[in-house]
Amino acid sequence: MKEAPEKHPEFDPETYTNPILEECYRIKAEISAQFKTQAEFSAYLQALQEEGKRNGVKYVPYDPSKRTLSEKSEDDD
Repeated sequence: MKEAPEKHPEFDPETYTNPILEECYRIKAEISAQFKTQAEFSAYLQALQEEGKRNGVKYVPYDPSKRTLSEKSEDDD
């Protein structure tokens, strides 16, 4: 159910900007300026991962079959 516009008279949907989305757009623009293709960006990330492994950083493989969904408790209401 939408709220009535009179509850938030200072809100203007035409000029509203979400700061989180703006940050995402800024980061995306920086990455796009640095890397021309997805393959270049992927190779860069792979090189970072290899460098981390050489420096002793351990990566845990993600196994979706071991993921457990938590039951919603009745206290969360």
